[in-house]
Amino acid sequence: MADDKSKTKEDRKLVASGETYEVADFAKKYGVPPSEAKTIIKRYGPSRAKLDTYMQGRNA
Repeated sequence: MADDKSKTKEDRKLVASGETYEVADFAKKYGVPPSEAKTIIKRYGPSRAKLDTYMQGRNA
């Protein structure tokens, strides 16, 4: 049975919170340059939970 191709666009926009950030995704989400995103990810690790918490505190 083939997958329903009409449902792939929305499915691919959603990422589980347990997944890690890619530099480009992180930079785009928070509006930072890729070089800064790379530095932050290197310092705090790629965990979405940790990085989101860090960015919330940074922007507060």
